[in-house]
Amino acid sequence: MGTPEGPSQKESTYVIDAESGTEMARLINQERLLTRVMGGVFPEHFDLSHVSHILDIGCGPGGWVLDVAFENAKINVVGIDISEQMVEYARAHAEVQGMNNASFQVMNAL
Repeated sequence: MGTPEGPSQKESTYVIDAESGTEMARLINQERLLTRVMGGVFPEHFDLSHVSHILDIGCGPGGWVLDVAFENAKINVVGIDISEQMVEYARAHAEVQGMNNASFQVMNAL
């Protein structure tokens, strides 16, 4: 009989090394490109008047979370990611920018 896997023993399903600096750079560039193509962090005429919390699952280095938090000071934005390195990077940027409405957690969404 095998030993059951706990959350800390479960193998990551992330295809690329989630702790890689190269992967972080790729994710930063991807986020910037998508935001530029969309014309902002949300599609044009997107109504946030009734939104108080936003969750970004798989936030990577947190660029989108920080952009949303900066543009919407009354909305609490939470980013979760499987990578400790990505979350540490995002937290550092949030602290430097004084973003009290942005937070990040290391978490496997599966």
